[in-house]
Amino acid sequence: MTYEQLLKLAYVKTRAKNKEDEAAKLLLMELSGQDPHAFFLNLRSEVPKDFIDFFNEKLMLYVDQNIPVQHIIGHAYFYGYKFIVNQDVLIPRSETEQLVEHVLYHYDTYFEHQKVRVLDLGTGSGCIGLTLALEEKNMDVTISDISEKALEVASRNLNALGANAHLVLSDLFQHIEGTFDIIVSNPPYIPDAEVVSDIVEKEPSVALYGGSLGVDFYDQILKYSTSYLNPRGLIAFEHGYQQKEVIHSFAVKHYPFANIIQQKDLSGKDRFTFIGTLDVLK
Repeated sequence: MTYEQLLKLAYVKTRAKNKEDEAAKLLLMELSGQDPHAFFLNLRSEVPKDFIDFFNEKLMLYVDQNIPVQHIIGHAYFYGYKFIVNQDVLIPRSETEQLVEHVLYHYDTYFEHQKVRVLDLGTGSGCIGLTLALEEKNMDVTISDISEKALEVASRNLNALGANAHLVLSDLFQHIEGTFDIIVSNPPYIPDAEVVSDIVEKEPSVALYGGSLGVDFYDQILKYSTSYLNPRGLIAFEHGYQQKEVIHSFAVKHYPFANIIQQKDLSGKDRFTFIGTLDVLK
């Protein structure tokens, strides 16, 4: 059997359970130890029989037990970096890569390569804060989370990637010290009563749910951030596409003189809010 034939059989199994074909492809590629280029070059190569059994066993964890593929292989790719993930952290999404891209753009535009302090609040795997630290050496990054287990994963990623950042165990700003030029956060924003997919259910609830409307953390972060944001600063949020207006109202309430920009993701959904003080975002 070739890799191509094995993949087609995998698609039969994923489609029968309304699962994603791309997840099966990612699983096969990663378990075979090939990068995307080599994988597609070798699609018609023969697969060792013992690997076929191994792959099908792992595929069934995804198809039948709803375990995310990223948990099976132990990592996810984010902004070109390989991040360790498990059941204790949220799996990084492509929308969050766009948040990082926006923050880097605003940094280049408004901070002109100055040394800045950055706080990634609710870091999870560390994907936002550590990527910023790796991409921009002028950022002095602090990553924090309420979950000790999440911070253990973030610490492993910090070491594996060779990033430079400070880790703080904190419930929002509870144990945060000092002030920051940039505060970035992708807090839990799923409404408590919303039904999520079987796959998403395997991720930590503390990283998913944000109150009855899913916006509780935004109000809290903006309320208390006034004591932690430097006079000239930037706050950057990812949020649910239906939460644009209420988050805008929170921003106006806590930062009445700020400049506010809200942007869509690549799918055209309202996904990001940026709040700048003084001349930031003007």
